[in-house]
Amino acid sequence: MGSRTHVVILNWNGRRYVQDCLDSIFAQTYGDAKILVVDNGSTDGSAEFIRDEFPEAVLIALPENVHFARGTNAGVEVALQDPACEFVVTLNNDTRSDPEFLAGLVKAAAEERVGMVAAKLLFMDRPTILNTTGICPTRDGSGVDRGWNQRDDGQFDRETDVFAPTAGAALYRRTLFERVGLFDRDFVAYYEDLDLAWRARLAGWETRFAPRAVVYHKYSASSSYQSAWKTYQGERNRIWNLVQNYPMQYLAGGIPWNGMRVLAALRRRILPGRYPSPPTTGAGRGPSFAEFAAATVRARLDAYAGLRMAFQKRRMRRAYRRVDNRTVGQWLRHYGVPIKSMPVN
Repeated sequence: MGSRTHVVILNWNGRRYVQDCLDSIFAQTYGDAKILVVDNGSTDGSAEFIRDEFPEAVLIALPENVHFARGTNAGVEVALQDPACEFVVTLNNDTRSDPEFLAGLVKAAAEERVGMVAAKLLFMDRPTILNTTGICPTRDGSGVDRGWNQRDDGQFDRETDVFAPTAGAALYRRTLFERVGLFDRDFVAYYEDLDLAWRARLAGWETRFAPRAVVYHKYSASSSYQSAWKTYQGERNRIWNLVQNYPMQYLAGGIPWNGMRVLAALRRRILPGRYPSPPTTGAGRGPSFAEFAAATVRARLDAYAGLRMAFQKRRMRRAYRRVDNRTVGQWLRHYGVPIKSMPVN
């Protein structure tokens, strides 16, 4: 076994920004990295561009768009075939990495109990504003970006424990994947990184935040900010994450917590002038009230239809679970986000 790091970049119709992503990842100070690009059936010529302009990258061309979980898994599976691979870094194609990005991630993973490392993501269009410094769990199975939409004044510039990384720029230990599996393909997109973090933490791994691992992110370049499809994916996957990973005593408590959160979201859509969306992207308008409501209802119906599968996965996780319910409660109190601190959008 060696100590090589494989970087898995998922691309779908990213011709506009994938060059910046690859230029920056090939300019890293970290020495032993192998770059794998998974193309999700792009139709904009980006796969051909990557093959021609970056022959040193391994291109894994999929025949169709299988979205984030399955697409990223295709790259991780190739990475794990290399016996020298110790770490896998997942990275969005709509990013630009600082030269110390990989070195910062690997340094933060020095201790064996650290299975995941979160990077500092800033908005590419607003480089002084934070996108995320890790994911905070909530009582209803969702997750919130730590530091979301705050000005980066150094308040997070300390290496510390966080609950989970966002897979848009994260490091995972090889043995973590071998123990708890890859991203859940049934999630399709959104919250698959939160679900993986829950599985890893239940198995005993920890997460570090690496403040020197800086990435600039073109937020929601592949899916419109707050699109109906994103609303559907997030709500369905929230329920599955809650059922698959939370102790039973927290399932009932998540229902009223979510009710209050949904009421707040509805109020923001009914009174948009009072709750303007942050200018994180030019990806277009969010869903209307009717679209938001329809996506939420459909997501819940589909989530409930999949509960049998979710409970089966819950039972399977007993094989590697090492922490008790009390510890999970401590996580929710220490890393969690109360209703009053939920971001406006």
